[in-house]
Amino acid sequence: MDMNAEWIERTFLELVQISSHSLEEGRMAQRCQKELAELGFSITFDQAGEQLGGETGNLIATLPGDSSLPKVLLAAHMDTVQPGRGVSPRVDAGVVHSDGSTVLGADDKAGVTAILSAVRYIVQNRVPHGQIQVVLTIAEEIGLQGARHLDMSLIHSDVGLSLDSGGAIGTIPVAGPTQVKWEATFVGKSAHAGVAPERGISAIRVAARAVAQMPHGRIDEETTVNIGSFVGESPTNVVAERARLLGEIRSRNAEKLEKIIHQMQQVFEATAAENAARVEFRHQKMYDGFRYGSDSPARQRIEAAMQRLGHQPVPVEVGGGSDANILSAAGLPILNIGIGYEEIHSTSEMIRLEDIVEAAKIATTFCTLEAGEKLSSDGQ
Repeated sequence: MDMNAEWIERTFLELVQISSHSLEEGRMAQRCQKELAELGFSITFDQAGEQLGGETGNLIATLPGDSSLPKVLLAAHMDTVQPGRGVSPRVDAGVVHSDGSTVLGADDKAGVTAILSAVRYIVQNRVPHGQIQVVLTIAEEIGLQGARHLDMSLIHSDVGLSLDSGGAIGTIPVAGPTQVKWEATFVGKSAHAGVAPERGISAIRVAARAVAQMPHGRIDEETTVNIGSFVGESPTNVVAERARLLGEIRSRNAEKLEKIIHQMQQVFEATAAENAARVEFRHQKMYDGFRYGSDSPARQRIEAAMQRLGHQPVPVEVGGGSDANILSAAGLPILNIGIGYEEIHSTSEMIRLEDIVEAAKIATTFCTLEAGEKLSSDGQ
């Protein structure tokens, strides 16, 4: 498969220079819309932008195809983390990075570039295919908000491929965690810290005791707990009446997740009671986990596409979340793949152009697999 490496390089360098922080993806969406429309896709934007207060909604593009072939979906996100304005890309021996003052934005403009290259190849070379949908989401970097607000009534696909994961080409996250965010507010009693501190109950002190006893860090190979914020503001001459903790729990095992939530609540409530304080504990599921076994048709299709191109699939279980979590929970069988970016969310972010080319080849083969020669039993 002869992908146009020069086009991929030129397009990727152009896209990373389009500023697109979360909820500021308008220009990026217009550029992708233009490219896809020229290839014959019909373009729709949902209402996610209005619901989230952003510049644009999620982009959903559809290209009709042979109705006897599977309907496939390719997904990536258009936003980047900060600092992402004024990106000045540098190419050094085939590796792209920024000038060090911003992120590069390979997460996930490398995925977008690979998708655009794949569908361009299919259309220009008239490769037989079923219906192809391209979904480019907004606000992924602020809690998968674009995918959470995606209008699923616009999605008419049988199987999906998401190009938004680190790791070498061939990497397939086959299991990911459910994430729950939690909040605990401890309420004590205020008093003058210099005149009558014994009359007060320091919420900060109670919260600190609770933190010392709660599960934290890596609990086991599939479960983690973290505290992201501990706030107990009060004048120095006042015993602090309130303190608030914010954190998260992730696990690829639903029973373990529920057990940790219950255990934390027990620790918080018992510690508060022992110190004549009280606690308000709340938690909210942010996204569901997923697990695709070796018998999953979606996983088999992606692995077959990789093998067809000479890449050995490497299934991994991960601790992070992506749009694939949301789409899987909504009923679309979809897996992420590694596309080679490194040091994401930092000003040292980088990617090899060769990896974008290979990701584009995998996406192309994924879309057209059933149109070519039948796979043998080992996927070769």
